Amino acid sequence: MMRRQGGMALAELLVAAVIAALLMAGLNGVLQGVRQTNEHLSGRALLQRDARLAMARVAVMVEGSQRLLVPLETTTGTRDVLAVALPAALDRDGNGFADADNDRNGTPDDDLPADETHDGAAGVKGIDDDGDGNIDNGGNTDNDEDGTLGSAPVPPKNGSDWIDPVVYRVSNGQLLERMPNLNPTSGADYTERVIADKVVSLAVTRIDTGNRRTREILVVLTLGDPAGETASWTRRLRLGAR
Repeated sequence: MMRRQGGMALAELLVAAVIAALLMAGLNGVLQGVRQTNEHLSGRALLQRDARLAMARVAVMVEGSQRLLVPLETTTGTRDVLAVALPAALDRDGNGFADADNDRNGTPDDDLPADETHDGAAGVKGIDDDGDGNIDNGGNTDNDEDGTLGSAPVPPKNGSDWIDPVVYRVSNGQLLERMPNLNPTSGADYTERVIADKVVSLAVTRIDTGNRRTREILVVLTLGDPAGETASWTRRLRLGAR
């Protein structure tokens, strides 16, 4: 009788071991799925954070500016570059003069030269202003780089102030911000820095508000990582809102 009970106990132990193994295998699959889901969510959350921070930086410059340089007013499609005039209230070195007030007369951008950005290039230096696939094509007094001077009146050539562009563009998967250096000697005196990595695209669309004094743009920044995760951040921005 005792042997029979012992035999039954061994069989039950084997069955229990098999059930435990099956449960462990199932639990391992569940844990692996949870881990993958967590990595998926974490990757997307990081991309969203980076996109949000970069867009916040763009918003500060756009909403503080009074002039939209790119996309041009004649542009109807979406561009992959954004350029605005340096905000007139910005004083990075705290010297009492706005950074955009190049001639230190108390009023930024009030005495422009024929080359409004004073960078020796058509439109904004190094940028395809009109989206025709060519960069800096035309003379340096062609301030919108469209090949004609009639649509961009040329002011007096003795201007001692100039428009300081702030430019956002994508290069090698990075969103770059171009800022004029402090006390620049010309519009070509600037520095670019990375404000976002893993950038898939930058899309900028000029919005027709029906009011020539109101300038608004829609900006969509999309980031993606090697794992295939993507995240986009969209902002509608109005110039002069700050």
